[in-house]
Amino acid sequence: MMDQAAPCQGVQFAQVEMTDFDKKLVEAVKGKMGREGLSVRALSKIVGVSFSTLARINRGEGSPDNNTKIRLLEWLGPDAHDEGLEFEEVAFVHFRAAKGTSSQTVQTLLSAAACLREQYRENEPNFSEEDEFDDPVELSKEELERIAEDFRSDLGLDDQSALNSLGLRVAGVTVEFLTQSECLSRPERQRLSGASSAEWSAMSVPLNSAQDRWVVLLNDTHTVERQRVTLLEEYWHILLGHKLVKIAKIAGAYGRTYDTAEEHDAYFLASASLLPREAVRTMVQQKAAAAEIAAHFGTSTQLVEYRIKRLGLWRDYKGKSVELS
Repeated sequence: MMDQAAPCQGVQFAQVEMTDFDKKLVEAVKGKMGREGLSVRALSKIVGVSFSTLARINRGEGSPDNNTKIRLLEWLGPDAHDEGLEFEEVAFVHFRAAKGTSSQTVQTLLSAAACLREQYRENEPNFSEEDEFDDPVELSKEELERIAEDFRSDLGLDDQSALNSLGLRVAGVTVEFLTQSECLSRPERQRLSGASSAEWSAMSVPLNSAQDRWVVLLNDTHTVERQRVTLLEEYWHILLGHKLVKIAKIAGAYGRTYDTAEEHDAYFLASASLLPREAVRTMVQQKAAAAEIAAHFGTSTQLVEYRIKRLGLWRDYKGKSVELS
């Protein structure tokens, strides 16, 4: 899957002055890319960092955020160690949050994760090392649709039935709500439900190394509609066996890894589970508005519009006729 054309010319990051650590990291990345003859696009696919971010490394136009640093350090492997470029591995979780989640928010959630493990009397998971850069299992759109349909069928739901995921129980998974959790101090709870609320939706914490027992911390300050899709997305991460997000500490700040493909699959499946394709297709053909579809299935209009687009029904929904002149 590597693009061997156009050997690497560099990576760029945010407009922040580069530290000595960052400069050494950039030079190490450039050196390995040169030795392996990798293009920027090839490295982007391998480490899961966007092409536009990686395209500016040579120009030194700023510093990579901690999330990017973790991905690059993992890719460097022994080369990073040889250069004295290392980070402290803190935890493995599933994490429903924006790519650029602040260090303070990540740190607060990590504290909650440690408490939840202790609360449920499980030892810290002793995860074996895995190759973070193996190509992920890619599921086609049709495969994802069928998985969602089978899931609804197992629940005894027909195409017209709404799925209230907040009432769904998955074996081995406990759901804990932010506003009720005893694993957060009042200031931490206020931070996660206030200033940082927009940065995260949920965190799934494995309670043992077999990953067959979990606790999901859900941000229940969000709308019910958002909570429904968030929780279902976390369930799908668990049910699909997605690899855990690595949380790490670098130079006093926290960052995390991020797998775009697996995030996409979990979100797609959550939306398909809540909004069955044949029902959506029929309602679009009947000229139902997104708000009407959303009210029927208990979702947001934004999720309905996402679903309509993913089903290729946007032209029909907007009533855009076509003809040959």
